[in-house]
Amino acid sequence: MTTTNKTLAGPIGNCCIQGFKHEGTPVGQKIHIGGMDTYISYPPNWSSDGPKKIIFAFPDVFGTFYVNNDLVLDHFAFLGFLVIAPDYFQGDSVTKYVVSEVGTDVVTKPGFDLNTWVAPHIKFAKQAVPIWIKAVRAEFDAPGTQWATIGYCFGAPFVLDLLAEDDAVVAGAFAHPAFLDEDHFRNIKKPLYMAVPDVDELYPAESRHITEEILTKKGHKYVSQIFGAVRHGFSTKANLAVPYERWVKEECARGFEGWLNQFFAT
Repeated sequence: MTTTNKTLAGPIGNCCIQGFKHEGTPVGQKIHIGGMDTYISYPPNWSSDGPKKIIFAFPDVFGTFYVNNDLVLDHFAFLGFLVIAPDYFQGDSVTKYVVSEVGTDVVTKPGFDLNTWVAPHIKFAKQAVPIWIKAVRAEFDAPGTQWATIGYCFGAPFVLDLLAEDDAVVAGAFAHPAFLDEDHFRNIKKPLYMAVPDVDELYPAESRHITEEILTKKGHKYVSQIFGAVRHGFSTKANLAVPYERWVKEECARGFEGWLNQFFAT
């Protein structure tokens, strides 16, 4: 019997670069590890000697050093996680090509083509992330350390790869994914939290249903959290002036936090 491997979450599209830029001052640091610049955000009262809960975080196309993404990672650090995110765009994220961000009207430089831009970056990231993971673990692992993973849009497949291949990772979560197929879900071994908008051109309702069927059939632990009346990118690019959008963004983060803590030993 032939098993299909349909694309469920499509490649990067224009919806991935829309949304609102946020204000704030990230508190994390830039380090270089595993061949990539990396954003690291420490929890309060962090000690290298004590037990640690560490999150591998994989950002959207705006990249690791974009203010919205860094503030999200800082939020998880404030909650007690050590959060580490690679710059798998090597300083060449979409941010570099944005001329202006006014509301959802994101204007890119003339001649910038998103599909042309993304192809070499996804190829590089697939090769570089496993090396980076190994280096991070060598640097930060210690008795009592626990690992989990989160990802947004472009970062979603790296979450599922870890849930399939890395026995040390206890659980994972993604929001509004890209670049996923059926086998991503067939292969995972650890619990998965999914946060998505009800209408998403990259990850439509039909794909959600196939995902849920795959996970249900294998008796997998998962949550599918669906938000209405928000767009792709709601967890990182919400309009914070709109109370409902702010709530959705914050509720997604609360969901991730609760999910990961469910599987971290206390």
